[in-house]
Amino acid sequence: MEEDAASPPENQWDLGALVHALAGLSAIVLGGLMYSWAWARDLFSVLMAASAVSAIYLSWRYDAWVRGHWLAMLPVIGIVLGYGGWPPGYTLAYVALWLAFIHFVIRGIRSRQSSDSR
Repeated sequence: MEEDAASPPENQWDLGALVHALAGLSAIVLGGLMYSWAWARDLFSVLMAASAVSAIYLSWRYDAWVRGHWLAMLPVIGIVLGYGGWPPGYTLAYVALWLAFIHFVIRGIRSRQSSDSR
């Protein structure tokens, strides 16, 4: 089977995917902190934007747009609503982030299980 030139070798970390994952995990932590410290809300928002941009980039680069990526865009909508004057938008963003995170963890576990059974 021929390797796709755009996909990284199986034994090598993809820098874009690593940045995407780290931004998402950091946003989960900062999202929880934003209820106690105002500065965390702005960092949460920046990380959500970085995560969304990297999701779009990875989807485009590897032609891998999936339904879960729509879920990953919901937090950005919440951030926009929050900065637009609707404070519950930040909570919407945080809840949507958790839903996306859980979705991708389950998807990763299933993918790993299917590759292990080969």
